[in-house]
Amino acid sequence: MSSPIVLKSTYPNIDVPLQDLPTFFFARLKASAPAPLIPLFVDSDTATLTLTAAELELLSTRLASGLYHTVGVRSGDIVAVVLPNSIYYLAVIMAVLMLGATCTLANPAYTAGELAHQLSDSSARFVIVSRPGLAIILDAIERAGLTEITENQILCVQDKVVGEEECPEVRSIFDILCDRHFPLVHLTGDKRSLQRVPALICYSSGTTGLPKGVLLSHYNLVSNILQVGGVLATMTTPLTQRCALIVLPIFHSFGLVVSLSLPLIQTKLVIMRGFDLQRFFALVEQHRVTNTMLVPPILNQMVKMRHTASAYDLSSLKWVISGAAPLGTETARCLELAYNGLAVMQGYGLTESSPGLSLGGPLAHRKGSSGQILPNIEAKVINDSGQSLEAGETGELCFRGPNIMIGYLNNDKATRETIDQDGFLHTGDIGHVDADRFVYVTDRKKELIKFNGFQVAPAELESILIQHPQVRDCAVVGVFDQQRQTEVPRAYLVLAPLEDTVTSTNLDETAQAIVTWMDCQVAYYKQLRGGYKIVSAIPKSASGKILRRALHDTSVVFQK
Repeated sequence: MSSPIVLKSTYPNIDVPLQDLPTFFFARLKASAPAPLIPLFVDSDTATLTLTAAELELLSTRLASGLYHTVGVRSGDIVAVVLPNSIYYLAVIMAVLMLGATCTLANPAYTAGELAHQLSDSSARFVIVSRPGLAIILDAIERAGLTEITENQILCVQDKVVGEEECPEVRSIFDILCDRHFPLVHLTGDKRSLQRVPALICYSSGTTGLPKGVLLSHYNLVSNILQVGGVLATMTTPLTQRCALIVLPIFHSFGLVVSLSLPLIQTKLVIMRGFDLQRFFALVEQHRVTNTMLVPPILNQMVKMRHTASAYDLSSLKWVISGAAPLGTETARCLELAYNGLAVMQGYGLTESSPGLSLGGPLAHRKGSSGQILPNIEAKVINDSGQSLEAGETGELCFRGPNIMIGYLNNDKATRETIDQDGFLHTGDIGHVDADRFVYVTDRKKELIKFNGFQVAPAELESILIQHPQVRDCAVVGVFDQQRQTEVPRAYLVLAPLEDTVTSTNLDETAQAIVTWMDCQVAYYKQLRGGYKIVSAIPKSASGKILRRALHDTSVVFQK
């Protein structure tokens, strides 16, 4: 086989230090942080709730000590972090990693069933959760049969948890803060060994199938923080004015890496707990926010609500990065016109790449592209036969670099199918890379549905739907919702025969009941917002694979 045509980044390579994430992060933070008493992390709802760089490091260290001495966390343990955005989120992660343990980050909107899968699959032994999520966590632990996770292994971020009568009270992370010495883990050694030490287990559906645990090493994350941070540094304003509004969920790899990158270039972070567009406008005005990272549906809302936005002083907002899904060129143009020349850039990545692969910036910005390939990253584009293509030719996008995952947890087969023998991650996305190394994503080879940037695996939804007694067969596909400006899941249902006289009315009532039932089984972003179609059969290939494209030919749809 001939050697692949490798498309290298035009950025100069950066040196990636052989350090664990906490050691790297706090050393860089000390070197780059503003005056010690200036808050670097600010809560959006309570502006007096802040952390300086020094306070973040002290809190992380004291929490690590408490986790070790009081809770019993040890090197190699898995700690599930199930939290909404908070100024304490990074402290929790750093504390766990200081002990040589690993975090598995979970969406706090998950149902008990979804959390049970992640807790069990990741072999989590400890959980850190928010007060509203406590009852769901307890339910998930029971469903998964994880009797080894006792009350002592569950912590909450609030000062005190006052739950329902049937929910036991658990300790707050602030109840266990400790100043005793503990074995602080410093990872050193050669590059190869450091690349194999997992820091995070994030869950992704990869190119297809049910969610899989993505093992991201300390080296992966340090690499991507530096790769992304180098481009972000070109978009900043004067040091005294740098302020970013963190809207993206920090449990998402995109939100996490920008939350770790921006403080290292002296940017204050205002952490938004939950999103509301008018609240977003108010926070930009209140904190003189200079930059933010959003997803296309929010940017589309901003275009529609530009008249509402005119009531706020948004003049400080200079640039925004769109990620998690492609942004339409027309939407970007309207934003720049409506918001006084606001610079709109795009980024591209996957959980499996920690996540950044390409990023636009003032010095690397082309309409319709997802920016240039980041430093230290190489790309190849292949056709259906696996042959690599020249720059500008369209095929599957593949990438290689220090930020590419270790692999999938306990799934060597999926790892081999995703990372080839040359070390290239096969993304399942279709597009091209031009001569200047700008990346253009045009289609998806994989079957994943992306709702507001969240991955929805059709196979996962189908495995739940088929459990309903009235569902004989089913398939789920993604359809684009013009109003929401995102993909949404739609179900195609083959119903079991009804005992009563079959009419279109009672068939629809049955299907609607199935959709209502289904939406209670999954997180909000996996709900069947695309409605349903009742069909007589699911088209399949000779091997039994669902022919999803053929499903779009059926005519009547019932919208949710």
